[in-house]
Amino acid sequence: MEWKAGVPGAPLPEGNTAGDWIAFGDAQTGQLDKANDRYVAGVGIIERCEARDREAVKKTRRKVLGLF
Repeated sequence: MEWKAGVPGAPLPEGNTAGDWIAFGDAQTGQLDKANDRYVAGVGIIERCEARDREAVKKTRRKVLGLF
């Protein structure tokens, strides 16, 4: 359920110094890394499910004259 909500962005910095914005950029990059990891995991799950489904369909198709 947590994944459906997405990955929130890092909170904006309270201060206005270069260090504050560097820390924000670093935190935002960490959030992007989490989002990208979820995407890769999700695509991998879908690919494995589709492969499993293709194999199941192949096994259940009737052969015509024992050839196809």
